[in-house]
Amino acid sequence: MEKVVEKSTIWIVGDSTVSAFQDSYYYPRFGWGTKLDRFFDAEKFEVQNLALSGRSSLSFLREKNYQVLLEGMKKGDFLFVGFGHNDEKMEAARFTSPLGDEMVEGSFTYSLVWNYVIPAKQKGCQAILCTPIVRRPPDGEWKKGHLHQTVTNGSFAGGDYPAVIRQLGLTTGTPIVDMTRLTKEVYSRMGAEQTLYLHAWNSSKAASVDNTHTNEWGAFYNAWLIAGEVKKMQIKGLSEYVMDSKLAEPPAREMLLPNPNYHEVVFESNLKQSQFWSDFGCFKGTVFGSIGEKEALQKGNFILEPMEGKRLHMAVLGDKGKIAASEDGIAFYYVSVPADALFCFTARVTIQRMEKNDQVSFGLMVRDDVYIDEWTADLLGDYVAAGPLKLTQMDGGTAWNNFARKSGVLTQGGVLKSSYRAGDTVSVEISGTQDGYVCRFAEEEAVSGGFDFKLTSIDPEHVYVGMFAARNCDVVFSDVRLVVNGEEKKI
Repeated sequence: MEKVVEKSTIWIVGDSTVSAFQDSYYYPRFGWGTKLDRFFDAEKFEVQNLALSGRSSLSFLREKNYQVLLEGMKKGDFLFVGFGHNDEKMEAARFTSPLGDEMVEGSFTYSLVWNYVIPAKQKGCQAILCTPIVRRPPDGEWKKGHLHQTVTNGSFAGGDYPAVIRQLGLTTGTPIVDMTRLTKEVYSRMGAEQTLYLHAWNSSKAASVDNTHTNEWGAFYNAWLIAGEVKKMQIKGLSEYVMDSKLAEPPAREMLLPNPNYHEVVFESNLKQSQFWSDFGCFKGTVFGSIGEKEALQKGNFILEPMEGKRLHMAVLGDKGKIAASEDGIAFYYVSVPADALFCFTARVTIQRMEKNDQVSFGLMVRDDVYIDEWTADLLGDYVAAGPLKLTQMDGGTAWNNFARKSGVLTQGGVLKSSYRAGDTVSVEISGTQDGYVCRFAEEEAVSGGFDFKLTSIDPEHVYVGMFAARNCDVVFSDVRLVVNGEEKKI
């Protein structure tokens, strides 16, 4: 009887530049972890890509995939680690400091060593650390942020994240694939016009390019770079199984094809003024989506009224509007800001009435489309919301803490740890970053994992930031503050 030889496993962990996606983009997102298997002998290895979008080396520890890794690693396996993009994010749940060695808890080095390198070694698995790929410079001019070099901000120390990994390789003898250096060389050689096609496009318009996340060609290219470096490093048990035939030439751009299921949305960003609602400072009011029926606006089901003291009263009554799996209907006070802007939007919300219904929500939202007092049951664009959802589950501890619609799919952010009632006043916040959005509701944990995408599939030039309410809630917004690229908007 022929002896069955057990395959070794190539494990992959990392962030969105490594992970798999389910996208409806024109050029969907692919991380390099989805293509690495194409370069290794399939008779010797199976590849397990456990990378997750939005995670850092710290926040990944709380995921089920981390436990799968710890339980699954065995002698003869290899572990590729691709973190850095989110370790630099200045949020307590994801940040690891670029300062300090493996003995300084809270440092990037400490996290990589004690959570990945040492656990792998204990299982007889060889860890290989990859520095983060660059962010694409739209104009070809390199800035520190493209290379993961940050500056100190308050209690969050700045530093050079790729350099941390390089130093770690020297001090511990861990193999390093310097993807920051390699991708910078490729991008500098190709130029901005060509690297545009290495990255995901939300729509068929080049302006919708996502300068952080690669498309299928970009993922193949990066996996090719990694495999080539592994071949050169002569890592015993791994390098000899790199398929030489796949390394002869880099993957060609001709492999990049538009998503056959992509649906082009026609949208006019020159929005008209509502005939129903007064402006609230720079914000304009509207009600749109699945709001019950076309006549719902005329029947007193919606209240959108500015109040004294720069407060805003918003209510959705009579079982109108919703946040649901396949449709949304909301009251929304919005302002348009540039799609690539860095912004911080905060407010306080007093809950006057709130039914426990899974379609009820309120808070702050940033989205890629807005319609003026328009009824439609069609699925609208994508968004990220700082607010609660699934409120029937609030006392059971599984209600949603922040949520998004991503590629048409309603997506949970986190879980509410507390319950909220009429009479409560809570703080809400959305921040727009280089890579996506960070949301906080009340004193709950800030959520950014899964929100690292840009809202440019419908309107590549703008996003629409505002306050929203849906389905049988009555709230008052106060202390509203919006800062865009360092400049505060007048309320």
